[in-house]
Amino acid sequence: MTVPRSLNVCDNWTASGLRQEMASDRGQRRVADEVQRLLHYLAEHYTGREEAKDLERSSAGLEEHEIAVEQRRVMRREHQLADKLARAFQRGLRRAYEASRAGGNAITLDDRKRDENEMAEALIHFLVGPGLAKSTSRETEPMHYQYIISIDWDALARVAQEAQVDLAALLEDR
Repeated sequence: MTVPRSLNVCDNWTASGLRQEMASDRGQRRVADEVQRLLHYLAEHYTGREEAKDLERSSAGLEEHEIAVEQRRVMRREHQLADKLARAFQRGLRRAYEASRAGGNAITLDDRKRDENEMAEALIHFLVGPGLAKSTSRETEPMHYQYIISIDWDALARVAQEAQVDLAALLEDR
């Protein structure tokens, strides 16, 4: 049986489109992996470590093994938070990078907008805490804020290099 020519063309187009879509998916997964790796590195070496130290300082009366159990719990929580906030972190990072490329030195995120609130939470937790960014806030209405976040790109690049993360890939617009 011969296949009609029009079907072959369609199959070629579909195969080509599928290959492009698969390549795009691989690229997005690669970037997502880079984001995860950076956040887990930050959790392990900065945010989680600081919380673990705070726990140790405030653990008067606890046994050494109890402190160790709590510190492991803190690290698990940090890694879970990294997973939860990865997409928001990436969006916030890209937004800040675009602002930087346009000549700005900070971005403003409004907690009344869900996506901006998530970006602010991710950037503040994983970058401001470790000293890789600075943040100020101003109240817009009772119990609502705008966060002005400025990233120290050189410091972040150093940490990304330590974590063996391709920061440029995270910042590309795909």
